[in-house]
Amino acid sequence: MAGRKAYNKRIYDEDVYDWRVHDERVYDKRKRNLARRRKRRIIKLVRMTLAGGVIIAAVFSVKKVLGDRIMLTENGIVWDTGELSVIEQSGDASDTLRELLENNPETADFIKNYPDMKDNPPAESVGDMTKGVIPHLLQWDERWGYQTYGDNMIAVNGCGPTALSMVAAGLTGDNTITPYKVAGFAAEQGYYAGESGTSWSLMTEGAQQFGIRGEELGLSREEVFSALENGQPIICSMRPGDFTTTGHFIVLVGTKDGKIRVNDPNSLKRSEKLWDYETLEYQINNLWGYTVL
Repeated sequence: MAGRKAYNKRIYDEDVYDWRVHDERVYDKRKRNLARRRKRRIIKLVRMTLAGGVIIAAVFSVKKVLGDRIMLTENGIVWDTGELSVIEQSGDASDTLRELLENNPETADFIKNYPDMKDNPPAESVGDMTKGVIPHLLQWDERWGYQTYGDNMIAVNGCGPTALSMVAAGLTGDNTITPYKVAGFAAEQGYYAGESGTSWSLMTEGAQQFGIRGEELGLSREEVFSALENGQPIICSMRPGDFTTTGHFIVLVGTKDGKIRVNDPNSLKRSEKLWDYETLEYQINNLWGYTVL
């Protein structure tokens, strides 16, 4: 028995020893693999940092050579075709125009034409249109965008009057209901609320001045699609998201292929695409459907 016990003990000890050796080898292998992965990650990070540094240095080198020919913005690089020199020479309006371009490169031509057109009288018509078709109007249209609304230009804070102008002109067929006309009425009647922008009450009380009735809608896919498919355009007050970083008004004008057509008074690009209801829903703060009085 003693011999057997000794034999078993020897086998047991050898087994323990073998497993320890095995575990140490696995540990060493894993340690080496981990070290190699860390090294590769560090090399990749260094390369990316160097590449980023080279790109940034190149951009600033180009900027230094070209001077004021380019502007670095949150939306990328804006190449100057005349608007940057206009901004520098626009006195008190310089900061406003620079911010406008930084926030929306689509306004480049509007800014470039500022010296020649800023003192022109506003247009008395939105142009040719068809009754029942909601026209797409832009707040930074040169025909009215340079005019004052509240404490700035319509181009900057006139999304509310421009949205209401689209709906009123389209539903009534009266092409004299311009953004400037609506903005003037809104300012005179106290619908402009300073930093808060245009008051929501303009979309209901104020709308009647232009021959249309605005009624607040519930925020649901069924109610939105029902209104649009029955020919009722919808004005939406938007939260920060795809359309704004602060607040904004847009117009929903119809449906196509199960999606929604949008007239954004501040963007041609956003108005060219179709939008899923689900994308818009969480960004909508309030909404109103419209009919003719």
